[in-house]
Amino acid sequence: MSKGDAKCKSDPIFVVGSPRSGTSILTWCLGQHANILPQEESGWLGEFAVNLGVQYRTGNLHGQRSQLSALGMDREAFFRTFGDSINAMILGCRARQERISQDCCKNDPSQINPAFALSQSSDDPKARWVDGTPEYSYYIAGLRKLFPSAKFVHIVRDVRSVVNSMLNFKMGDGGKLVETEQQAYEYWLGTVEACVQAERAYGAQVVYRLRYDDLVRNPEQTMRRVLDFLNEPYMEACLQPLTSRINSSCVANDFDAHDPRTDIAVINQALRLSEQLQQTDAHFPVSAGSHAQIEGEFGKRVAFVAGLDADYAAGQCKVATLTNRLNWCGAAIAFNFLMASAVLAAAWLEGQRTISHYGILWFASSCIGVGIYVAIRRAGLQDYAVRLLCKYGFLAHPEHQGAMKEQAGPVLPHRLDTRKM
Repeated sequence: MSKGDAKCKSDPIFVVGSPRSGTSILTWCLGQHANILPQEESGWLGEFAVNLGVQYRTGNLHGQRSQLSALGMDREAFFRTFGDSINAMILGCRARQERISQDCCKNDPSQINPAFALSQSSDDPKARWVDGTPEYSYYIAGLRKLFPSAKFVHIVRDVRSVVNSMLNFKMGDGGKLVETEQQAYEYWLGTVEACVQAERAYGAQVVYRLRYDDLVRNPEQTMRRVLDFLNEPYMEACLQPLTSRINSSCVANDFDAHDPRTDIAVINQALRLSEQLQQTDAHFPVSAGSHAQIEGEFGKRVAFVAGLDADYAAGQCKVATLTNRLNWCGAAIAFNFLMASAVLAAAWLEGQRTISHYGILWFASSCIGVGIYVAIRRAGLQDYAVRLLCKYGFLAHPEHQGAMKEQAGPVLPHRLDTRKM
């Protein structure tokens, strides 16, 4: 195969698995190969595949009267076209990526480390690329639609070591990866189970599983097996990053992750799966049921996202209806309060020494009604005030703050069920 032909083939590599399992170091190890270009964690390709599925539905919404149907564009070709474009974009930006990296090293000499070079030589073909985004564990089905020839390397580490690392790891903004031991176990379970499901669905020729401990203890033998899986010749340069530590959590020797609030059933489930994966090299057999399940989950995710606009519009209508009803309730409550106040005031002005218990009860209940109404509307009034301040630039928009927080923070376990695919 010629160099030009190689660059036209979309066969990227994705390193998947739980965070804190060695995804970063393995990505850089593979990136030292002459034919593999390392990438920073992208994070956008998974949702891009989902959104592409949504747009394909839109393009075929009216059957033969739709553009994509009229063009005879099937789903596989539609995804593959965008995948080929992404592949060409990434490989085509190699020179720019290397120039930016060199500029960063000039500005900060501490960044210089030959073991983590984008290229060992300018003559390296770098005909494919590797991405080590852990969250892609949930998007293997979608990524395979974009890149049908893609390979996935699932690196798995003992769950107890991962939990300790997660609890001690600080994000770039100083925030924590997880807050509790429960979240750490659930995070590991979610990503690892998604990768195992993909292995059962697509087979060991697509998803290769390796143990982190093997990479550390027998690096050359392990790297040879990985490169054989990728159909790449062994290169000693791939072992260079293993001599350095990156993204370390610095777990103290006496650190104890135990939290009595953690569900023991979750711990046991994670320990059983971890022990199974650590003790066996055997690949899981391909299962038609797993294939149907993982493809079905991707389809459900596409359908969910496709329906968000309609759901949002329906929600807005419901909010408008409820707001209108709440306004009428407020008017009735205000009228009731005014009437009760008027009765008490009239009795006081007439010089009545005693006021009927019914009048007092009426006034008290009307006050309670007003209090409840004000409490209900207060949240809405606060939201309106915040939006007004944001509109005129006095505050950052809350949606923007949420988006920034989600980008900076982890995908916590309580969100994982909606992202499995």
